[in-house]
Amino acid sequence: MITNRKKIILIRLDKIGDLVCTLPVDQVLDPKVYDITWVVQKGMGQILDLADRPLNYIELDKSKPDIARSMLSHYLKKNKFDIAISFQCPWWVNFELFWHHIPRRIGVLSQWHSFLFLNQGLRQKRSESIQHEFEYNLELVEKLIGSIQNKDAIAFRFRRPSSSKTLEKHQLKNYIVVHPGMMGSALNWPQEKYIEYIQGLIDQSKTVVITGTASDEPYLTQIKNTFKNHPQVKWLQSVLNFSELLEILNFAEYVVAPSTGVAHLAASLGKHIKAIYSPIQVHHPRRWKPRKIYPDQQIEIFVPEVSCPGTKSCLQDQCPHFPCMNSIKITEIV
Repeated sequence: MITNRKKIILIRLDKIGDLVCTLPVDQVLDPKVYDITWVVQKGMGQILDLADRPLNYIELDKSKPDIARSMLSHYLKKNKFDIAISFQCPWWVNFELFWHHIPRRIGVLSQWHSFLFLNQGLRQKRSESIQHEFEYNLELVEKLIGSIQNKDAIAFRFRRPSSSKTLEKHQLKNYIVVHPGMMGSALNWPQEKYIEYIQGLIDQSKTVVITGTASDEPYLTQIKNTFKNHPQVKWLQSVLNFSELLEILNFAEYVVAPSTGVAHLAASLGKHIKAIYSPIQVHHPRRWKPRKIYPDQQIEIFVPEVSCPGTKSCLQDQCPHFPCMNSIKITEIV
């Protein structure tokens, strides 16, 4: 048994894509030196459960801050951590790190609470999208252990499903996954374009699987009205649990998705991905694209070839390129 390890807690209370871009950073922490625990948003633990290596974690529901804060306080009091790295979290998380006297409290210096409660902060301008989100996160770990080499080799991977029970259940074989939905944090391809694209696949005698959840409905209405009962389109919105979704992604020929968590999940399975991105600075694929984790993996990024004046949001009619997402051609992706 390894003893006298430093206890370190890594915190990322955020969405799927953000978490997947953060999870690889613990691989540079020597398990002989560090005993690692993750703190993730409620429901995200299933991502860690299916990783290709054991990961210890707790879940907090930041939508219920009083309950989550009490849980975190109890956990910190019980475990006596030596180090905390705060990648993204509400103010009360950083306060609890401070209140429980964790000796080294590392994180991004940006909002007021980071200056008050962190003692090893790092100034970053992530909104400039100069580098990938993973690299921004890794910089915080470098604050602890120093410069890290060969960063491209550091990646989060899922255990690839060996079962095909979900495929058998839905009678699937030789198919392409199209996931048009997203959380709305970036620009998306118009539904009319997805419809044209799916029709092009149908014309090539392809089977298309549409995935999504109830929250994706605003991006699916027109597509659903067009293809709901088409024999070559399998509609799997809101019918898959997380492990079933990974199975569907894993056995697909390739996956088409906008800037959303599904693109990062597929990348972590080593899938070929065609990903559609916004040119706005904070949305740019330079920061948010899926990471290639296997040598033979293909990650194709489609982004409007414009000089976008928007830094944080679309300027719409004030921009000479609006609506630029229409400029991504069907033929490019097919």
